[in-house]
Amino acid sequence: MTKNSQVDVVYDQLRAKILDGTLAQGDDLNERAIADLTGTSRTPVREGVARLIEDGLAERQNRRTRVTVWDEERLGQLYETRALLESEACRLAAMRRSENTIIRLEASLAEQQGLKNPSSELRRDLNYRFHEEIWQASGNPFLLEANRKYGVQSMSVTPTTLRTDERWEKSIEEHTELVRHIDAHRAAEAADLMRQHLESALRQR
Repeated sequence: MTKNSQVDVVYDQLRAKILDGTLAQGDDLNERAIADLTGTSRTPVREGVARLIEDGLAERQNRRTRVTVWDEERLGQLYETRALLESEACRLAAMRRSENTIIRLEASLAEQQGLKNPSSELRRDLNYRFHEEIWQASGNPFLLEANRKYGVQSMSVTPTTLRTDERWEKSIEEHTELVRHIDAHRAAEAADLMRQHLESALRQR
């Protein structure tokens, strides 16, 4: 296994454990322990953890590295940033609406609507993919990159806000309306609804 592939293994394993809550906020990311866990040397561990820090999933605290801790103020700032970026992506998606965009969004909606008793993790993942379709439809690669980063950071804050049936069903209703606005080129309405959608998600925290 090459060094780069070892780094990928470390990064992928740790990222998955952070997103599913196995590694909780504040958990120590000790290089030696991670090396033993992943069966690699400490060098790829160091580089894999550095990627997590760049993603905002881990942070330095004095001489230790830990899973990022989200207090109420920091979480509010994260959602405030997401609301700004995602509402703009939604506005651009509506302005630049294409048949392919609508096909992909409707397919994503159908997948969400067709599930029977989905797990919290599946709800979270499908929700992310729906939002990602909108980011891509904005046609702006910088918005796409920023939204991916902050979207994943939100996913790392467990448990997901979509864990209750009531919130999941409400989210699907809002997603459906977002697609209608984008399909009809209603850019301002799409942007406003996306902002409300994210503000509602924050209140569930």
